[in-house]
Amino acid sequence: MSRRSHGFVGTRLAAFGVSIVFSGCGVGKLVTLGEVSPPVPRFDPPRLVAGIDSPDKNDNPTLTGDLLEIAFTSDRDGLNSDIWTAQRTSASSAFGVPQRVGAVNDPIAFESSSAISLDGLTLWFGSDRGSLTGDIDVWVSTRGARGTSWSAPVSVPALNSAARDIPRPTGLGGLVMPLSTTRDNGDVYRTWFCSRAGINAGFGTPTPVVELNFPGRSTVDGFLTDDGLSLFYSSGDALGPSDLYIARRQTTSGPFTLFQALGDLNTAADDRDPWLSPDGTRFFFASDRSGTLQIYEAAVRPP
Repeated sequence: MSRRSHGFVGTRLAAFGVSIVFSGCGVGKLVTLGEVSPPVPRFDPPRLVAGIDSPDKNDNPTLTGDLLEIAFTSDRDGLNSDIWTAQRTSASSAFGVPQRVGAVNDPIAFESSSAISLDGLTLWFGSDRGSLTGDIDVWVSTRGARGTSWSAPVSVPALNSAARDIPRPTGLGGLVMPLSTTRDNGDVYRTWFCSRAGINAGFGTPTPVVELNFPGRSTVDGFLTDDGLSLFYSSGDALGPSDLYIARRQTTSGPFTLFQALGDLNTAADDRDPWLSPDGTRFFFASDRSGTLQIYEAAVRPP
């Protein structure tokens, strides 16, 4: 993932009611928030993402930094859950016809939680292929340039366990993945951070984000912003629907201490899979408010 594709730090964080002292950060570097209790982010009414919706389930949206390519999972065409992508010519136009990513989908396995890097050259996803336990592991595929074929996927041992493990896009300049896993609780997913020294380095051992451990509730679908100070996620109990939340902290080495529901977006339905554009102006998520999981987009209101 190219660092130049990240443009969130010091640009649109004002949309979340915060001011940043530094314009960039790395692992362990302190970044100070300008306000102790920033307001809840506000959003315009969400709308379906044009070109993606179908009568079948569509969820897990992640995009490239230029917003010209989207990766998502879908049951369309009567297939098992698979990874699909779609392209468009501008960030304001509708996506073209989605294409199933044949190179990464196994004909009999379950694929989920697609997470494409901002430069469009790395694609993480979850799959139960080859699992001795029957649970989901993290796999990754790469390509040399946009528009070329994806490589044969390989598992990522550093991220996997005997439980269910699903990837999410990397945050903090591409150095931290907010992994969703059931390794410490078989009933619900929890969020663990897995760091790496550089965008081309391997991941280290995942560690739990203990302040996001809410008894009987999941913290899943984490999206860590480029400055590492805000984490969007979904949360719900083991049997009920999820809502969207934001957690915030004052430094990249400190705990998250502020947890707020995204009231403009949440409904009585299942609302999940958050993804924020690098400039902080466009928010994507999945919801079954129409009866079937579909992908929505909402504009972030300026402060």
